[in-house]
Amino acid sequence: MEHAGFGSRFFAWLIDGILMGILAGVCAGCAFGAATLAAAGDDSFFGVLAALIAFFLIVVVAFFQFVYFGFFWSRDGQSLGMKMLSMKVVRRNSSELCSFWRAGFRGSLGYWISSLVCSLGFLWALIDANKEAWHDKLFDTWVVKA
Repeated sequence: MEHAGFGSRFFAWLIDGILMGILAGVCAGCAFGAATLAAAGDDSFFGVLAALIAFFLIVVVAFFQFVYFGFFWSRDGQSLGMKMLSMKVVRRNSSELCSFWRAGFRGSLGYWISSLVCSLGFLWALIDANKEAWHDKLFDTWVVKA
């Protein structure tokens, strides 16, 4: 089993990120609209409403990220970006697919952790012998060529 390289992993992440960005953009537009309504009124009710809407939209984006990766990686090991670049996520020692929960947490919580400290967790795949990023190590996964 051949590990996927950093470049192909990066471009798959970028493709998936664009899809997430579209959803986040729609949600940000809704939040901006709510904030504009709140700023136009003098009532504190609208300020509280705008804050609740913004919080709800952040939760929606996080939930979508969890479900997106959980669904695709548990179904066939490939997100849409990975499918385009012929690679997949598998469990480290068994080469089996991840469960929905492991895949969802890897693609959300794991990605957030890897993003900390200037995305050092993602860059770790450049120097690791098995090309593993921090989220691979945390969730016992490899990214391999499909």
